[in-house]
Amino acid sequence: MWNNATFVDKEQLKNLKKIDTWLAVYVTEDLIPPEIIKEVRDLITRIEKQGYYYEGEAEILNMIGKEYNQYKKQNR
Repeated sequence: MWNNATFVDKEQLKNLKKIDTWLAVYVTEDLIPPEIIKEVRDLITRIEKQGYYYEGEAEILNMIGKEYNQYKKQNR
């Protein structure tokens, strides 16, 4: 199995920061359990430092991004 890295650009870094802030400030335990929030925030920090992520990590980012977008739509 080939696991290609995707390098993040400025726009992706900006979006990662938005999601990280959302997880830290606005997400309640009712929406996402605290241990998952911590794991995702750790993943975001690692990606920001490395400057890239792998396919499996992209799936996690896509899932959390979908939750973020739903939250934003509901709270406009």
